[in-house]
Amino acid sequence: MPEQIYGNPKEWLTYAKHDLDSANFLLSMKPVPIEIICFHCQQAAEKAIKAFMVAKNITIIKTHDLGILLEKCSTVEPSFKNILVECSRLTDYAVQQRYPFSIEIEENDMHLALHDAQSILDFIQVKLKIEIFTEEKCAKS
Repeated sequence: MPEQIYGNPKEWLTYAKHDLDSANFLLSMKPVPIEIICFHCQQAAEKAIKAFMVAKNITIIKTHDLGILLEKCSTVEPSFKNILVECSRLTDYAVQQRYPFSIEIEENDMHLALHDAQSILDFIQVKLKIEIFTEEKCAKS
């Protein structure tokens, strides 16, 4: 039987935002760690999707495959098919980028990963009606 991971959807989204913020921060490094940025983008998307699953009481299984998670979400929200392409592009970055036998990634792939992760996070935030504030926004409030 799959293991259920509990938690608060807003907390999951906050962790997703931290992963995306980390990816963006790493852009300032020289040389730019493209593989690590792509990994953080995948993690941001995964945690955002799991936030939705927690909110909708969908059993979360231990997987980094965004397609599998997306299928589970689609059972309660068919519009998840709208982020299938983004999820497909990010899934390979979950594990492959943490080991020396990783796939070839170029700078344009990294920028696409950043865009995809942001799109998925935005999509989930709209679905859950939860806004995650960055430190900058909090300081202005």
